[in-house]
Amino acid sequence: MKISDKSMKYIIEEQKCIGCNACMKGCPMLGKFCDSPKILLRELLETGAFDYRLPYSCMLCGYCTEVCPKGVDLKELFLELRRDAVNETKGNLPKELRASAVDMHQRFSFSAIFTSNIENLQSDVVFFPGCALMSHSPKIVYATYKYLRGKISGMGIYNKCCGKPTRFMGKEDKFQEYFSLVENEFKNKKVKRVITGCQNCFMTISENSNTVETISLWEVLADVGIPEDRRNLGLIYNFTIHDPCPTRGEEKIHESIRKIIKEFGLNVKEMKFNRRKTLCCGSGGMVGLTQPNIAREHTNRRANEADTDYIITYCQECVESMRRGGKNSYHILDLLFNDDFESIEKNKSTLGKWINRYKGKHLGRK
Repeated sequence: MKISDKSMKYIIEEQKCIGCNACMKGCPMLGKFCDSPKILLRELLETGAFDYRLPYSCMLCGYCTEVCPKGVDLKELFLELRRDAVNETKGNLPKELRASAVDMHQRFSFSAIFTSNIENLQSDVVFFPGCALMSHSPKIVYATYKYLRGKISGMGIYNKCCGKPTRFMGKEDKFQEYFSLVENEFKNKKVKRVITGCQNCFMTISENSNTVETISLWEVLADVGIPEDRRNLGLIYNFTIHDPCPTRGEEKIHESIRKIIKEFGLNVKEMKFNRRKTLCCGSGGMVGLTQPNIAREHTNRRANEADTDYIITYCQECVESMRRGGKNSYHILDLLFNDDFESIEKNKSTLGKWINRYKGKHLGRK
C-alpha cells in the first residue's frame, strides 16, 4: 500500500523518536513488525509504502503515545494508514481483514430495526448507553436509565451507535455520514448534554460533536450516589479493576469509578498498568476481527496480569475480553442493577446480542 502525504507527516516523527522502545513494553503488535519503532518509521519514510496488515494490527489504544517521552503519535499514524488502505482499495479491503463484518454491524446499528431516535425527552439531557451495553442486557440499560431519570428529571434515552467501528476501520467518509445522523438528532431535539455509558461513545461524541456537552455515566453516578441497597454489598470475592483504554486520559472517570467501587464495599486490587497507562483488553481497533491471533494473545496477557480470579471493569467489550482470557469478569452495572450476582450471564453469541438489541428498542417503549 502507498503512503499518503497526510500519513507522511506522522512518519516524519521518526526524528522525534529516540529508540528507547518504552512503547513496546505494553504494545501487542510492534514487536511483530520491528525491533524498534524508530527503525519502522525510517523504513516507512524511505519506501513510502506499507504492509496493509501493519495498521490493522494496532489496537489504536494510545498506550504508545502515553508512555513515549517525546510524544510520538503512532496511534494517529496507523489510523491514517488505515485510511490510506481504504482509499487505495476504494473501500474494498483485503478479505482477511473481515471488514465486511464491521460494515454489516454498522448498517444494522443505524437501522430502524435495532435502534431508535431520542425517546422520553422532556429536558435537554439524554442518556446514550451504546451498542455493547444494549447487546449485553437491555434490562440493565433501562434499570440504569430509570435510576438516572429519578435523579435528572425529564432525561431522554437515545438507542443508537456512535459509529466508531467505521472510523477505526479507516472509513472516515462513511463515519462522518453515520455521525451526522447522531449529531442532527441532538440538534433537532435541542439536546445540550449527553450522558454516555460506553467509553468509546464518550470519546467519539466528545471529539466530534460541536452541539453537546459529553459526560460519562460514571461521573454522574459518583455525583448522585449509587442506590442505597447496593452500598456495602458484602461480596466475598477479591476483584481486580481493569481500566478501558479509550478513556485513559480521563482522570475524572478513573476517580469516579473508584469512588463508586468504594461505595460498593468491594475488595479491589489495581493492575500494574492502570489508569492513564492501562493496556488494551485486546478488543481495541477492531483487531479481534482484522488480526485475531494478535488480539487473542494480548487478551490472555492482560487477563493474566490480574492476580485475582475476578475482574471488574466499566466497558462491556473489556468484560467479554477478560472472560475470553479465562477470568470471571463483570461490568460495574451488573453489580448495580442485577440482584443475583451468581446468575449474571456470560458472553453471548452474535445472534444473542442482536436479539437483545431488538428487545432493547421495544423495551424502551413500554
